[in-house]
Amino acid sequence: MRRWIAVAVLCVAAAGACAQNQKASEANALFVAGKRIEALPYYEDLAKAYPNEMLYQERLADCLGAEGAQLSDPAQAKAVRIRERDAAKRAVALGDKAEYVRQMANLDPDTPLFAEITSPARDLLAEAEKAFTAGDFQTAMTKYVAAAQADPQLYEAPLYAGDTAYVQKDLPTAAHWFARAIAVDPNRETAYRYWGDAILKFGNDPDAAKDRFIDAIVSEPYNRLSWQGIENWAQIEHAVILAPKIERPPAPVVDPNKPDNITINIDPGKTDDNKNPGGFAWLTYSMIRATYRGDAFKKEFPNEKEYRHSLKEEDAALSVVASTLEEKKIKRDSLDESLRNLLDLNDAGMLDCWILINGADQGIAQDYAAYRDRHRPLLHEYLSRYVIHGGGIKPPE
Repeated sequence: MRRWIAVAVLCVAAAGACAQNQKASEANALFVAGKRIEALPYYEDLAKAYPNEMLYQERLADCLGAEGAQLSDPAQAKAVRIRERDAAKRAVALGDKAEYVRQMANLDPDTPLFAEITSPARDLLAEAEKAFTAGDFQTAMTKYVAAAQADPQLYEAPLYAGDTAYVQKDLPTAAHWFARAIAVDPNRETAYRYWGDAILKFGNDPDAAKDRFIDAIVSEPYNRLSWQGIENWAQIEHAVILAPKIERPPAPVVDPNKPDNITINIDPGKTDDNKNPGGFAWLTYSMIRATYRGDAFKKEFPNEKEYRHSLKEEDAALSVVASTLEEKKIKRDSLDESLRNLLDLNDAGMLDCWILINGADQGIAQDYAAYRDRHRPLLHEYLSRYVIHGGGIKPPE
């Protein structure tokens, strides 16, 4: 599903491309006004005339998605969705990196709109979407609100009500409905991201927008969409997104034929105290990880049948590096960047945040939800303090 907030950032880029001719200018005006059905024939002609113009392919796909939402005949809807998918694939091939375009490029044309929703309010939602894609935002809002009232646990209804208010430049109403969606499910990223977009565009408060974008990441850090809001914010605010670097030794290797045979692989130069002061502490990291490949994992996770890399293991391994350095009282300014960052995060009580957000693999990711439920504010602070640098100025009181 494409929403207007996802495409809003493209309107600036459209000006240059749409200046090619009068038809392009008219198409852009209709598209920006939310009249995608009316814009469709323009983009069909433009995409045909300029097949290598990425923006035309992208907007053709988006307009075809709007047309598909109007169709009740499954065969007709499928045919349009195939065209939507193919146009999006063409846009991606031309270099389009927008996540929503990639989603269109991977859509299943046999899956009808809202097929995954089993709520009795689904028909109201479909009616609202039909009005929305036709540019009838007043009717769309009425239908979305009705769907939210019919099923208070339906996340999409308040989410899209907020999005509709955003299109109408009504920030207070948009904020109300985005907050309602978050109350339904605080662990989905979309409402936070949409809310941040609305503040960024109409609220004149970049710090507030930043907070909502960070909330999106905290809710689903492994979802690529969660990062789109803060990346757009950083570009606008001239900020930098850069996590602390901690280069760790490779994981111990277990001989598949001899499970008790565990090999530690570590670069001798990394642990040579003459070349890398404090580097010897990385030996303790590898030793702790080796114990988890032995019996430690089974003791810590008796209900799990197979070993996995866990937050508990990584925390134990990195924490022992920190404690070893502290015991030796090595001056921090003599340490390399990785060790300095490790100590700084350990002192701040945010080492686990780094592990889960920036140092996770598939095994560690399984521990994220439980940690988030207990430490949501800490994760938010970590991202704000250590990952997002610069930008964001609150308006005067």
